[in-house]
Order: sequence, then C-alpha cells, then structure tokens
Amino acid sequence: MKKVFFLAMAALMSIGVMAQTNVSFDGGRLEKLKARTEMYKAYMKRDANKVKKELPTLPADAEYTPAPKAAKSSVAEYSISQLPEKMWHPGEWEELQAVVVNFPYNAYPADHLGDENYTAQIVFPGRGDMYRWNDRSNRWQYYGYGNVDGLPDTADYQGLAEYSRQNGYGDDYVEYYESLESFRGVFLNLIDAIQHGTQAWIVIWHLNDSTVVKDFMAAKGMPLTNYRFIEAYANAFWYRDCGPICFYYGDNDDVAMLNFQYSPGRACDDLLPDSIASQIGFPMYTSTLAWEGGNCLVDGYSKLFTSTATLEENNRNYGQIYETGSSLQPYTYSSKTPLTYAQTADSMNAIFGETHFMPRLVSDGGTGHIDLYADMYDENQFVFSKFPEVYSNWIDYATASKNIDSLTSWQSFAGVNYRAAYIPFPSRDDGSNFPSETNYDSMYTRSYSNHTFINNIIVQPCFSKVVDGEPTAEWDRANMESIRAAYPGYELYPIDIRTFDGYGGAIHCITKQIPAASPIRILHSPIVGAQGTALNAQDAAISARITNNTGVASAKVMYRVDGGEWQTVDMAAGADNMYTASIPTTTFSTSGVVVDYYISVTSNGGKTITKPFTAANGAYFCFGTNGQTSIADAEGAELRFGQFYPNPATDMANMVVDMQGGKNYSVSIYDLSGREVHRGSLQAEGTIVYSVNAARLAAGQYTVVFANGSERVVRKLVVK
Repeated sequence: MKKVFFLAMAALMSIGVMAQTNVSFDGGRLEKLKARTEMYKAYMKRDANKVKKELPTLPADAEYTPAPKAAKSSVAEYSISQLPEKMWHPGEWEELQAVVVNFPYNAYPADHLGDENYTAQIVFPGRGDMYRWNDRSNRWQYYGYGNVDGLPDTADYQGLAEYSRQNGYGDDYVEYYESLESFRGVFLNLIDAIQHGTQAWIVIWHLNDSTVVKDFMAAKGMPLTNYRFIEAYANAFWYRDCGPICFYYGDNDDVAMLNFQYSPGRACDDLLPDSIASQIGFPMYTSTLAWEGGNCLVDGYSKLFTSTATLEENNRNYGQIYETGSSLQPYTYSSKTPLTYAQTADSMNAIFGETHFMPRLVSDGGTGHIDLYADMYDENQFVFSKFPEVYSNWIDYATASKNIDSLTSWQSFAGVNYRAAYIPFPSRDDGSNFPSETNYDSMYTRSYSNHTFINNIIVQPCFSKVVDGEPTAEWDRANMESIRAAYPGYELYPIDIRTFDGYGGAIHCITKQIPAASPIRILHSPIVGAQGTALNAQDAAISARITNNTGVASAKVMYRVDGGEWQTVDMAAGADNMYTASIPTTTFSTSGVVVDYYISVTSNGGKTITKPFTAANGAYFCFGTNGQTSIADAEGAELRFGQFYPNPATDMANMVVDMQGGKNYSVSIYDLSGREVHRGSLQAEGTIVYSVNAARLAAGQYTVVFANGSERVVRKLVVK
C-alpha cells in the first residue's frame, strides 16, 4: 500500500458521510488535506520540541488581544528543595491505580471551529497559531495568532473511505481516510486496553466534551467502564515525556508528583502535571531541570538510568516559551542559565539516588530516550531490544551493546549484578531488514521495548494488522512469542502502531502510569547460580524485604517441584522488614528436578500482591537442583533458549531461540520413564520460534534436550 502521511490531529470533519456529498472530492481538496496532515506531523513528532524553532511573526498591522491570565491552581506545590523524607520511586512493573492517555482533538481558530478550510496549532491554553487554505498557492497560509479551540476527533473515517470508494474518488482518498482511522485507532484501542487493567485517565480539552467521547467509544464497540476525565489542553500526546514523575513518600507511602520542565515549544503539555495534581489532589514538587519521562528508567529501589540527552538539554540557555503580549512576536523563549553536566548529574543524584547517564543513541527519532531500547522486568532484570547482527555496522549497534554491558555490570539492591533478557528487533512490513540506519531513523524508529505495563497487561506495539488479538504477519507473531517468554504471565494486548512510523515513539511514549495507593513493596533477589548447586545438601533459603503502610498480615512462599502440586511455606518476619522462609530439601532430594516458586503477601488492609507480579497467571521464579537455572540466570546457550509457552500445553508449545549466526542442534524428547518419544534436529539462523506439537503427545511431563556436542540445554514441558 502506498504510504500516506497522516495524523489524528489532522482530522478534517466531525460530520457524517451523507453530509459530505455536498463537499468536493477533487484532487485539489486531497492536496489540502494531505498538506494539513504533513504540517501536523512535523509539529507532532516526538522530537519536534527539542530543536529551537523559528517562531511565527505577525504582520505589522495585525490585531492582537492578550490571553486572559490563568487562575492560580489549587494544587499543593513545593520546590524540589523541599522533597519529603522516605521517598522512593516504584518500577513500572508495580501495581497501578491509573494510566493517563490522550483523546485526539482537532484544533481550529475559535471563530472557524470545524471548518476544514481553517486549521490551528494550539500553543498556550486557548491560544495558538492560525492557518487558512490558500487556493491560489495551494498551501496553508499562516494568518495570525489568537484564540483557538478544538473538537474531539469523532469523524467517520471508515464511512468517508467507503464513500470515496463507492463513488470512484480514487485510492488516494480511500488510503487517506483509512490512515486517519488507523492512527486514531491507536488511541481508542489503548484507552480500551488500559481500562481492562486499571482506570484510564483520559485527557480532554473541555469536560463538557465527555459525553461526545463516551458516545463515540461506545459506537466503536469499546464502551468506557473504568475511566476518569482530566481537563487539560494538549499540544500533542507524548504524555510519557511531559507527564509527572510519581513517587511514594513518608510512613504511609503517599503518592506525590515531580514536575520537571518539559522541552521548549509545548507550553500546554508542560502544564499537564499541574492539571493532574490539582484535579486528583496529589502534592507536586517542581524542578527547574529539563527532563522527560521517556528518559526515566528506575529499578524500584535506588537507581535511575537515563541518557546523556538529559545532560545536553540542561546545557542550553533557553527554556519554555511564553506569551510576550506583542502583536509582532506573540511568544518567545524564556532564557535560563545553562547547567554543566556535573551540575545536572548532582541534581539528579540528589532527587533519585544513584543516577547513571548512558550514551544516547543517534537513530531513535531524535529523542535520546532510553525507552526506545531498554526496559526492566523487575528490580533485578533488564529486558533489551536486541539489534540483529545484520546491523552490526550501525552506530547504535555498538552504542547499545556497550550500554547493555554497563547496565549489567552494576548491582541491584541485593548486591548482585543486574541480569539481562532480550526481545527481538522489529522489521519492515514484509519482514525484511531496514536498508540503512538513516532509513530506520527517519522513516520508522520501531521498537518492541516501547510498551506499557498496566498491572497484569502489557500493551504491546506490533507492526502488522491485529486480528483476534494477534498480529497477522508471521514474523510479527513469532516476535510476540519472544516477548511473552521475556515477560511470563502477562497478557499481551498488541496494537498495530505502524501509523506512528517516523514519529519517534510508540505506546510507552503516549501513556503515563500513576502508581497505586497503599503499595505492597516486595524486594526479592531470586535463587540463582551457585546457590542452586547446593540445594541437594541444604534448604533453599528465600528472603524478601516487604512493607505496606497498613502492615503485613501474611507472607508465604508457594513452590512446586517438576510441575507438581503447589505447597506453602510461611515466611517469618525479622528485623528491617525482612521476611524469610526455606523450601525443604526433602521435597526434591533427587538431583535434576526443576523448582518453581513465588511469594504472596497480604496486607492488613486486605490487598494481596505476588512476586513475580503475574504469578497468578503463570510467572514464577525457577531453579534447578543440578545448578541449571532459568534463562535469565544462565550463560551461553542457556541464554539463547527461551521457555516453552504455554506450559502446560494442549496444542502447540512454542519456544523462542536465538540461533545467532547459525547453529545445529539435535532435539530429543523424553517422557517420565526416560523413553525417547521424539528425535529431530534444529538448524537455523537468527531468532526463530521452535514448536512442539503437544497434541501428538500423551498427557504428562516431558524433558526436551537440545544438544550439539559442546552445548546442552534442557527444558521441561507439561502436556495436559
């Protein structure tokens, strides 16, 4: 399909298809619509506000009316120097109470609301740049700065596409409207996914637009059931970057917000934390540092990982734009004193604790954000997007490799190195490689890492049409299996994000998580490595630091051996909120068995949380009594083989395997009696999905052995 530039903000009409019969569908009109979308796309790109742009100048005789001063917010606001005691920053995998997301709007001059011959770019609340279409020059012409407003994007794009098709207006019209439908669909599907996992906080420009939004979502088959509206004007939709950084503080683990300066050019979005805090009632702490949430990766304990882009952004001498009151230059940039890299680093360390600035990537849409390639599964483990060897000549291939080495060389709260797991790198629509790093950066910036945790759901970018909850391209589906293996127990909600190609971001970038009240905090370092080799001689000791503001009613370890019945061991409370338990060796005295376990904690307030968070959905810590451990804890071949999913299985059981430059393994499947029930081979190159047809096996437990002489990998598979 021919690529069409589009943008939800560029929606043209909110009237029905039948009313369009009086509107010309000639080629000139299509050029006007495309020109509008291209202009908006340039404005909406994630990095568009990072470069100091030339501001518009009004004609000398233009009229100007100053914008009314905003009323003082009722939010409890403090400076960063007043940060409270006992503050800590939760990881993104922790429990949430809400996720903030945008509902798309179309901006117009206030006196031409809904007129497709006019458009606007909102700059400040209720004010912005105004444009009208010039038929003679065939372009959008800036004609002044003044009052602007917006309408929720509820146009019937599907109907317009079908009307264009039936009346012979050409494929260009059809593609154009389908593109707009697809772009807006990202936000609609995202809102629906959020409300299945927590409350969706939907940003709309005016609260009286709420009925329109609710009716539209219902008409699309996604009725709102778990939601709240936040009233705030919006320049764009990159809420990860402009939204507040939330943290807990004090003995009651109350929620508060950090508000940093958002990069220049989007003054409305810079006010989003204030809008949320004042309407929800959170206290807010403000900083003069320029920083964006897409460059924030915390381990849930005491470390922050960001990129050198943070240092660069605070080393400039201009800040956010403001209104001047001049008709010739209605707004301009504020001036500020540049900070040295050392000053910025000192400030970040004071706020977050130990802060690490990773060298920024150069081909990430211009953002310099760490969320394009790195994520954390919990306080112990990173998950990285892995560049294939075919891109080894890319600058970012080397930079990302060095960054991963650095990140995994530092130690978690338990004093052991962070572990690493990997998910694949996306492809082009047909599954082929990107022809160059420049092509990837300018046209795609695709990433599977740019997803969002919503309690036990991960809203996951994919890059093909989604049907029945799965992407339709074979390579895309295979990569989803790899992601499931890296995030066991999570329900994946794939959203086709191809309409964001070239914008510099995806799902993570357009959402903002709000942590839950009264969190149950469980810090635990799983049994790994050398400890596993001693399990035949001594008990497996489990320890965790557990806190809750209402107190801990019970803490227990649930464990099973070789997929058997679950058993329980109570954890005993000790000093410094440490809880301990031991899995008795009498339950697995035979060498070579696999033990799964998780921790379950119930607070005095009645809340129950498990570690791993998705233990109830099949995610467990895993170790073997012969020293073999789970994929995240092992080296070499162990690291390249995933786990079977689903497990237990009734039909196909899949495993993601990184064959690197090409490997050849024999494959043997044994039943519990040791009888070989299948023999085969595995030879391939790159990242593949290996499948076992469990439907052909009798119910029971099997051992699957992959061997090539120097390497031997063992996996357990249960067939129901």
